[in-house]
Amino acid sequence: MSSNDKSCRNCAVLKAQLEQQEDAAARYLKFIQSQNELIQFLSQNKSTLEASSPRRHFSQYAYEQNYNGSDASFDQGIRRARGKQIQMTKDCRAFIGSITSDIDKDSLKHCLEEAFGPVDSIDIISSKACAFADFASPTAYHNAVSEGAVLVNGIALSVERVRKPKPRK
Repeated sequence: MSSNDKSCRNCAVLKAQLEQQEDAAARYLKFIQSQNELIQFLSQNKSTLEASSPRRHFSQYAYEQNYNGSDASFDQGIRRARGKQIQMTKDCRAFIGSITSDIDKDSLKHCLEEAFGPVDSIDIISSKACAFADFASPTAYHNAVSEGAVLVNGIALSVERVRKPKPRK
């Protein structure tokens, strides 16, 4: 057995591994595309679904919420609704990495909106070379995170899910 035969076998193995990797990448991209299409479909039809569902009468709502007519119960309901809104904002917050001094809030927001959809706010942390973006919709957030990157002023920036901060020692 010559050294050429051995290298050809190694090449064949490497070629097979490369084909498997390309196949897995293609399947992953199809999965992401299907997921994005489903999210867009659901977000577009959300208003249709809500409009077709029967509206609840206030007395039924009050009964379900154990509303006893006091202002305290009403305030609790308001706080609960605000909590859900705040949670929704946190769920649509993305981490943007590799920020340089050339990138400002307006250019970053413009590029994110152009690529993925509406953005509510941008917080740039220059000392950490990163930023946080609050997307206006779950669809825009999902598109950004699944893409994983955005090009701003010719610089590729990473876009990731926000992770919980590590506890300090």
